[in-house]
Amino acid sequence: MEKRFKGIGVSPGVAIGQALILESKKPCFIYQFLLNTSEVKKEIEHFKKAVESVKREFKQLAKSLKKETTFKEARQILEIYISILSDPMLYKATIKRIKEEKINAEWALLKSLEEIENVFGMIKEDYLKQRIQDVHYVVNRILAILQPRFPSAKQSFPESVIIGHDLSPVEAIKLSSKTAIAFVTETGSLTSHIAIVTQALKLPAVVGVKEITNFIKPAEMVIVDGFQGEVIINPLAETLQYYQERRKEYKQYCDKIEHYALLPARTLEGHTLKVMANVELFEEIPSVLKMGADGIGLFRTEFFYLQQKRLPEEELLYEYFSKVVKAIKPYPVTFRTLDMGGDKLSSALKFEKELNPALGLRAIRFCLKQKNIFRTQLRAILRASAHGDIRILFPLISSLEEIKEAKELLEQVKAELEEERVPYKTSIPVGIMVEVPSAVTLINFLIREIDFLSIGTNDLIQYTLAIDRSNEQVAYLYEPLHPAVLKMIKEIVDVAHQAKVPVNVCGEMAGNPIYIPVLVGLGVDEISLNAQNIPLIKKVLCSISFKEAQNLAKKLVTFGSISEVRECYFNTIGKWIERIEEFTTEKASLTNGTRL
Repeated sequence: MEKRFKGIGVSPGVAIGQALILESKKPCFIYQFLLNTSEVKKEIEHFKKAVESVKREFKQLAKSLKKETTFKEARQILEIYISILSDPMLYKATIKRIKEEKINAEWALLKSLEEIENVFGMIKEDYLKQRIQDVHYVVNRILAILQPRFPSAKQSFPESVIIGHDLSPVEAIKLSSKTAIAFVTETGSLTSHIAIVTQALKLPAVVGVKEITNFIKPAEMVIVDGFQGEVIINPLAETLQYYQERRKEYKQYCDKIEHYALLPARTLEGHTLKVMANVELFEEIPSVLKMGADGIGLFRTEFFYLQQKRLPEEELLYEYFSKVVKAIKPYPVTFRTLDMGGDKLSSALKFEKELNPALGLRAIRFCLKQKNIFRTQLRAILRASAHGDIRILFPLISSLEEIKEAKELLEQVKAELEEERVPYKTSIPVGIMVEVPSAVTLINFLIREIDFLSIGTNDLIQYTLAIDRSNEQVAYLYEPLHPAVLKMIKEIVDVAHQAKVPVNVCGEMAGNPIYIPVLVGLGVDEISLNAQNIPLIKKVLCSISFKEAQNLAKKLVTFGSISEVRECYFNTIGKWIERIEEFTTEKASLTNGTRL
């Protein structure tokens, strides 16, 4: 009998194969016992050997990955794992516990993990929350060596769909080199490492499929739809035929989609939008250029800080930011200032544990409270401006006072550089992230202080609808087409355009082709998204009518319910799908490999 399960599609594609079920990776029991003095040295050596064994495993795996841009993030994840193995809070602290408390390595390691968890505190941001999950995975790998009781899958098939409670990036990479054609997990989110790695491997993946391991048997036929986040067990004949066709069509699509990177981002009438990239690391820039981005619309500066063991000094920041500016030249880069709390930056900074960090001391609030850290970053960014075209973006602005204070500090830093005769560009556009309802309400006042703005739809939707999309109980309420969200975007755009201020959208809405027609219709000027999605977004832009999108948007903002908006929207854009499909690579070939 056909059974269907719904999860979150994190890597696109369709796979059809036999289920390979991974059993639990957790040890049944961690032995805890005291050591005799004579046993301590041997136990420490036992722990050191286990750490070295795991480190070799990670290094060999990183070496085995192809040296291509698509695998850079997978390699970076492995590098993070290797650095965790050497972290004093894990490595030295465990050895110290074995020595001083005379306890076995497993017990000492778990106590070190508990202390690390306390230091991390309650992390709200998905991409930072992943860091403690990384530590958990590394600890489990060490435990697997210290106390090898980790069962694994007993049988594999030529085309295996890997199904398990959870799955680490390392396991995904290993399995992909053997028989895996897709991955399904009971846990995970859009921002988890398994999402990043499966995208790099170009294998379909669906996460967050609750209790699927309780309803499937080994070797049963499974269809994985990475687009819709659907998993189908024992499909009917007509279902199987449908997905075989979809798989074939997607392969043909993948073979030609990169041609669209060469196209200008403009609608049928010639209305243009800037399509830019969201970037976290310097290593992404070659891919950004290859995918046809008009620049970097959001450079998340906090990721460089997270890679450092201590707060980076101005010179190190300047060198890094300059490298970014030079690499993307002649295109612009928008540096978003620190968007994180002080608890993530350095253990040298003492901050009280917050019950709700998302509503606490983070982003611009943290920067304005820790002005020495903020000043150092601003100096480095300004100095980097001497090498190319940059913009500065302040996150989480909720009041007029915040933007004024941030700009005042920026002017002070400029005056310092002038006095020191340090070169920088004097005319640097300054913008804000609009991601909280108060900023929307005050947009008439905020607009007078800025040169551009960027709508962070992820946070704006969550704060507006009072939901945490990482909370499985309310995640279904996360709705980009909510009437309140659309009305907010319209108000922002209308006020900004009246003041001749360009509007960028940099949340997940911008990277999802489903929402491009409504964003175009609402009048946004720029969109910023994951570089890999740019060719597809350009294809959609080149296939829609600006006037039709405007008329659709005008109609949508008159509705008061989600159901009315969704019915009208999908009924309308459904008629445009054929036009998008008819748009072939012939137009792209006319460019002869040159971007227009």
